[in-house]
Amino acid sequence: MTQESRWDAGKREVVQAVYDLMKQRGDWPTFTAVDLWLDRELGIEDAQAALLATSPAHMFRPWQSHGFSSNDPVRLTLHGMEVCEGGHEDLQLLADFMAWAVELERNDTGEAEDPLVADSKAFATHAAIHVADDDAGAPGTDSEEAASYIYIPAEVEADRQKLARLRVLTDLLPGFWSNSGWASKEPWRWHFSLDRPRLRPYRRVHGVEELLRYVDTVERERAESAAASLAPPTGTDRASAPAETESENVGHPQDRVLDVQLNLLRREILDSCEAHLRADLFDEAIFAAFRRLEDEVQRRRASSVIGNDLINAAFKDGTDPIRISDRDRDMDRMVQLFAGAIGLFKGDRSHKDQPDLPCTSRPECLRILAHASSLLDLLDRDTKRAPAIRGYQYHQGDLTLWVDRAGSQTQVWMDKHARLTTRSVRPGALVVDVSAVSAGEHRIHLVDGTRRGPTHTVWLVRNPGRSTWYRVVEVGVPLYGDALGRPLLNISGVRLEVMEGGIASQRVVPTRQSYQVGHYVEWESSRSREQVGPAWAHDPAAGMLRPVLHSVVLDGQPSAPAHESRLMRISIEPEHLRLRTKDIVPLRVLGHYTDGTAVWTEPIDSPRVSSAEEKIAFVRDNTVMGKTHGATTLRCEHKACYAEARVDVAAHPRWSATELLTNLPPVSGIAWTPRGLVVSTRGRQLWRVDTKDNAYRMIAIVPPVSAHDQGTDTIAARSDGELAVRVVGDRRVVVLHHGDDYQSSEVVSPEADGVPMAIGWTDDALLVAMDNGSLHRVEMDGSTKELTRLAGTPIGIASTPDSVLVLCGPSTDQDYNELWSIPLIDPATATDLLQDKQMAALNGVTVVGSSVVLSDFTNGRVYNLHDGRLCEVADGLANPGQLATGTDGEIYVAEFGAGAIRRLLS
Repeated sequence: MTQESRWDAGKREVVQAVYDLMKQRGDWPTFTAVDLWLDRELGIEDAQAALLATSPAHMFRPWQSHGFSSNDPVRLTLHGMEVCEGGHEDLQLLADFMAWAVELERNDTGEAEDPLVADSKAFATHAAIHVADDDAGAPGTDSEEAASYIYIPAEVEADRQKLARLRVLTDLLPGFWSNSGWASKEPWRWHFSLDRPRLRPYRRVHGVEELLRYVDTVERERAESAAASLAPPTGTDRASAPAETESENVGHPQDRVLDVQLNLLRREILDSCEAHLRADLFDEAIFAAFRRLEDEVQRRRASSVIGNDLINAAFKDGTDPIRISDRDRDMDRMVQLFAGAIGLFKGDRSHKDQPDLPCTSRPECLRILAHASSLLDLLDRDTKRAPAIRGYQYHQGDLTLWVDRAGSQTQVWMDKHARLTTRSVRPGALVVDVSAVSAGEHRIHLVDGTRRGPTHTVWLVRNPGRSTWYRVVEVGVPLYGDALGRPLLNISGVRLEVMEGGIASQRVVPTRQSYQVGHYVEWESSRSREQVGPAWAHDPAAGMLRPVLHSVVLDGQPSAPAHESRLMRISIEPEHLRLRTKDIVPLRVLGHYTDGTAVWTEPIDSPRVSSAEEKIAFVRDNTVMGKTHGATTLRCEHKACYAEARVDVAAHPRWSATELLTNLPPVSGIAWTPRGLVVSTRGRQLWRVDTKDNAYRMIAIVPPVSAHDQGTDTIAARSDGELAVRVVGDRRVVVLHHGDDYQSSEVVSPEADGVPMAIGWTDDALLVAMDNGSLHRVEMDGSTKELTRLAGTPIGIASTPDSVLVLCGPSTDQDYNELWSIPLIDPATATDLLQDKQMAALNGVTVVGSSVVLSDFTNGRVYNLHDGRLCEVADGLANPGQLATGTDGEIYVAEFGAGAIRRLLS
């Protein structure tokens, strides 16, 4: 084999590698992916050189002069596809699709204004390509997550990939469509809106060979046209030219060239010097152009000074200088650039008949005038004048830009060369379509006429990661065979940071696998279902040995984070606020993060939130206050991301379910205290909406009471603020003392049979309802007095000055809820307030005035019980649970399913 043939074989392998990666991904691979493949599979260490050595006939060149950047797609031409194994079949499918599209356009009988759409489903039917038996699991159904578990035959999967590649190949053809779209999760589902005039040339194209010739012809004509527009015209044939004067024969071609060249100049420069330039007065043209530039700087500074004093004041020394970036060194360079250009080209021609550096030709003059135009372009990048992006938000293919000095004529450009389609424009915001843009980091800027804004970095996420995940935080955790610390020598554990159902926790599980801190692990037990029996592990937070709750050995597959954690977006919580005048409610800003494998949220400290109409509502110290009736928008910018929230201030009616707190973990308990509303979210932390400033902040951490303690559940508050907390996994109750703002506590162990299901207060003692239906008065030392026994299982307690209400769930003897009103002076005379009401899913109870308010956990409703009449007052809630009544008569609802707290207006 000759050296040339060996090179050809190597180039063919490179082209084949790009094609194989495209088949795997359903889209063109990035340079990073190709580089890794060539290194691992072909032993090619310098992928950049290997790709650039490939013929342009087979692979598109990078647009940068230095070669491919990391995220640049590596694309083959149609001829490159043709030389690949399997490529001809794809080209044949492409030719068949174009023939089908032509016939679709020929046979269309609709109105000219009606869009003509070619979609993958219709083509698949025509070509007998089987992509699905039905639409089960398609995006937008109620079973999106379940769709990933549907069995897909191998032949169907292969046909789907074939259709996905077809969509990619259509981008290599001369344009025949006006717009297109596809589903990111199902790339074989796509559509094109056909452009009838541009599709018609394909009527004369039949088969793969003619398709390739047609593409070559169009590209050649396009290149020749571009070259002709830039090259100077050649002399005309005098014999065939019409009779002209000598001056016309020489001057006319030159003027034609000049007309083309003048299009490169700024209109302001052209207006000031065109007459001089056409008269070949080159120095006069240069002087006029740079005098116009100096005049523009004077106008921006509102100053009549000239020379270096003007330039220094404009860019550096004066107040409010012209800035094209935030870097101070750029300002030094602007001073040097403008002072040097104006001094050299204008100053040299200001006070003398003949400049020291005269211009002697039109090409030289045009190049100097172009420099003046470029300096005007820089002035238009002034950050106080140019359209600017303050932040962004990405959601389902739409990129919303929070902008300044931008309007309906503003263009949005991405990665320098791709103009984005604007979907909508509203004051302060542009929405652009990025559904066809690859995921990852991109740079965008705004252009409005000659004004070009600074570049802004955005990060697009297609599949951000899992909301349920298990991350390794410690390996080699010692396990013990009993609570006394007898070591288990044949196995160790791994400590996982867990996010399940929005609840963060940690757990230790036994394993024989080797894991790495920071990696994620699939929650899979050993295939042999091996168990280690009872085991204990050290809990560093509690300082004790605690039982390992999962005794089956873990052998799930590990995976590393795809990248460092990044901020995807921010959100203002709640996103919609309904207030009455003088209402003050908490406001939070959350950062939504991902590392490509998992997603999570974190509160942003000291966010900057502003109101568009402060006379309607204003923000201060993480709260928002309604002032006068109307609507306004809240905006927040943080690390290039932005978020909006709507505020409606009005005379909202009684029982309106307004938003107080959203995007919390599942809310298990709430209670009203004199200092505000206290919140429990199944972890160990207690939070409060403080009445002093209405901010939402953590107030206490509940200590673990035993090895089986799994966190907090419902809570109850005494009238002075003393807090009782029910613990998951333990029968004891933690009481936090209000005297030192919950910095101390004691554990109360009721001396009674059963497990506490509901808690409340009476005077200085606890009211505890057990799972066996018994109701007890429990003192702080644990001594108890049984007050009565009830039918059903207690699930909630509320108190009035002379009685206690106990809500019970359905039991084996009773199909419906019961609400027992128990007089404290005679507990044996309890009455059921829900008799004959036939309610079966009630969960929470509170008292407001002479009414009782109840929550329906399953059906998402809230009811008011007054004088024996039960009325629905709110619906559409997500698993409403515990209720609390504020001092102003407003009802607070813990939405367990939504991770939110609602406020029912009084």
